[in-house]
Amino acid sequence: MITIRSIFSIISLGCIFLLTGCIGEDYDFTPPTMTVWYHHINEYDSYELTEASVNWEGPNEETKKTVVDFQSLGIEQNQIEVNAGSEGDLELGHSDFKLEEFQVSLWQNNEEIKLPVNESNGFQFPDSKGNYILEVNLSSDRGDVQYVGNINLN
Repeated sequence: MITIRSIFSIISLGCIFLLTGCIGEDYDFTPPTMTVWYHHINEYDSYELTEASVNWEGPNEETKKTVVDFQSLGIEQNQIEVNAGSEGDLELGHSDFKLEEFQVSLWQNNEEIKLPVNESNGFQFPDSKGNYILEVNLSSDRGDVQYVGNINLN
């Protein structure tokens, strides 16, 4: 016959096993990678952006790096071909932080074109063809990261 004491023991043991699984989770406290998904001709492809300036805090370490001339860093990256006027989407390598804001800009001849980012982290490339440096700024509860890439809108 099952008693209240044995039911309580079984439930307690089950709770301990459930909590053990939660405690063992791994969290990534490093700055996330940033990937841009884009269209070129009839293909949908991805491009990993390069970290520029970083000010990021984890529980046991802090990452700080300042790139004074992010446009020069952007020019050094492999250039991708993107359809002018097409949509782009941002994808983070992990999300073990609270995202506060994305800012996306294109730079050409030291002139900035700000691109609005929607709720699903998408944005629209302009119709203006040419070579651009793509800059993405991420702000979060863990800090800020600037990413750059080299694109040719055609």
